[in-house]
Amino acid sequence: MEYVLKLFMEIHPFFLTWGVFFFGGLAFIVFQAFSSDVRINLKEIKENFLPFNPISSASVKTDMVIYLFRKFTDVVFSMPGLAVFTLIASQSERVITIFVGFSPNLSATQFSAFSCTCVMILAVEFSEYVVHYLEHKVPFLWELHKVHHSAEHMTPLTTKREHSFLQFASGLTGGVIKGIPAGIIMFLYGFSLGETLVLSIVANRILLVWTLDPLKHSHIPIGLGWFDKIFISPHMHQIHHSKTQAHWDRNFGTNLSIFDWAFGTAYKPLKGEKAVFGISGYSDASLQKFNTIHGAFINPIKRSYKRIAKHFPSAEAPKTETVKP
Repeated sequence: MEYVLKLFMEIHPFFLTWGVFFFGGLAFIVFQAFSSDVRINLKEIKENFLPFNPISSASVKTDMVIYLFRKFTDVVFSMPGLAVFTLIASQSERVITIFVGFSPNLSATQFSAFSCTCVMILAVEFSEYVVHYLEHKVPFLWELHKVHHSAEHMTPLTTKREHSFLQFASGLTGGVIKGIPAGIIMFLYGFSLGETLVLSIVANRILLVWTLDPLKHSHIPIGLGWFDKIFISPHMHQIHHSKTQAHWDRNFGTNLSIFDWAFGTAYKPLKGEKAVFGISGYSDASLQKFNTIHGAFINPIKRSYKRIAKHFPSAEAPKTETVKP
């Protein structure tokens, strides 16, 4: 068990992401070929992985720019969320200890570690579901989240195609939702805050592999069959990116679909059902406006500010009476 956890922690996210993308996608293509008795060649494999020219695609180039920008800046934008999580977790543990009057310090067995990991998975997934739902439903957050949905061509890099300011909102909301169960775990088992964080990180990596996360932002429609009732498959997330009306505001989950099924936002696509990537109401030409530094970073802030400003109208200047001589 410890060896498996150590292995997942040591695998670099780059190799994990692209390894799952290529090997998972290739396995799907081979399976499709065998099930339909169709011979495959390199050209068909390429068309399944990249049905577009990645060199000339403005969408892919923008993904790369945002990916590099976030590699250097995510630590700054995620600090408020980490601070909130730390505060809520530590204060939750303190309040429970004061209320109960003692610390149980239960023994941390493999089963208890597994149980705590499952609790943190549910907390993380519920937090991300709530945040993602709000990003679609709250107008000023949607203006920022549009950057993610403006991608016309999907690759694993599209995962990072997100406005950095959203990390504040997700960090603050997620810090509260995840901090409370983390504090309970720390109270029960005497885990440190760092150990609780490690549990959630390892669990997240396991889920990323199990749900073929790098293929969620791709053109390969892989479903998980019956397991779509529990996990968000690549095909389910691709439907979330579709601008077809039947697909609007569906499948908000990151790795688990249980909250989508619970709150009525789940959509299980039919085999072969197509997702038309983009934003409803935006033409192909208007989507290109997101594929610049100004369009991806500056304009969303301006539109978001205008959405907020509508609710806080500026006071009109007082009228001065003119005195006739």
